[in-house]
Amino acid sequence: MSKTSVGLSEPAYKHLLHLIMTKQLMPGDRIPEVKIAQEFNISRTPVRDAMRQLCNEGLIDIFPNRFAQVRIYTDDMIAEIGTLRVALDSMAIKLACLYGSRADFLKLVDIAEQCAGALEHEDSALRRQLDCDFHLELARIAGNELLSKFQKELYLRVQFIMLHHPDTVVDDLQHTRQHYEIAEALMNHDEKKATDLIVTHLTSFYNLKTRYPENFFALSL
Repeated sequence: MSKTSVGLSEPAYKHLLHLIMTKQLMPGDRIPEVKIAQEFNISRTPVRDAMRQLCNEGLIDIFPNRFAQVRIYTDDMIAEIGTLRVALDSMAIKLACLYGSRADFLKLVDIAEQCAGALEHEDSALRRQLDCDFHLELARIAGNELLSKFQKELYLRVQFIMLHHPDTVVDDLQHTRQHYEIAEALMNHDEKKATDLIVTHLTSFYNLKTRYPENFFALSL
């Protein structure tokens, strides 16, 4: 892709992302490719480049020579993401206990406080962002570049699921408080407690308890 093409596709990408993340385009809705090209006075090629990027990020599906639509996440697809996140975050906990500093863990506390504040003020968009930021920061503290990369690649998928499948969160307040508890366990270098908390945090969010045998994730660590 040329620099010119990237420059033209970026506004289309940001516009499409905004439409999806503000529910102006819902799961199953077709992407108005021609309309967007007309709005930005560009050809359809950079719009397609933008759609390919969103497809790679897990937000839309492209059916070649037919159409593109906002992705519909099934329960199985959501569970697959949840299963991967449990594995990644559990390893991040282990590495964070090994390499993290008190300053690192205090940053997690700060993000947890901001997330709680967003919940209190009913700013759902900010809360979703901060929820993801907490887990991305945990991955950064772990000091493993590939682990952090995989977490970042899941970032938009996770926000999308939180937006369009709010039923995944049984108790918003409890889910938010668990961030504090995880950060506190890390500050105490209590790896087992922090791991148990992150597993509970994610298995409840993704409703994984009914999909796997009891203690499945504990046994796999």
